[in-house]
Amino acid sequence: MKTKGPIMVVDDDDNVRRMMCVMLEAEGYSAIGARDGLDALERMREVSPSLVFVDLMMPRMDGEHLIHSMRADAALSRIPIAIMSGQTHAPTTLAGETRLVKPVELDDVLSVAGRYSQDPLRED
Repeated sequence: MKTKGPIMVVDDDDNVRRMMCVMLEAEGYSAIGARDGLDALERMREVSPSLVFVDLMMPRMDGEHLIHSMRADAALSRIPIAIMSGQTHAPTTLAGETRLVKPVELDDVLSVAGRYSQDPLRED
């Protein structure tokens, strides 16, 4: 189901986070960044993202713990998640989530964004 709202990019690498937000915005999506899982959870309470791209390896709260926290929270549990990792195999406890191998390809990011997010500026 496509929903309205910004797409959140959660990655501790400033360059990756900014580049993904710029790529998404260039395609007409609204995008916001978060530097780690704790920052993401705080920001999700302020905005309701339509999709979250999550890096697995981050300080303070890693991607796996962020995903488990989201799934345990009724207000966040239905938000689609795309895992981004340099590892080809994500932990088995994260089964069912969309996966992208880093470095992510623009076409893959846009394919996932188009599947789950409907930006208010778009006429889908």
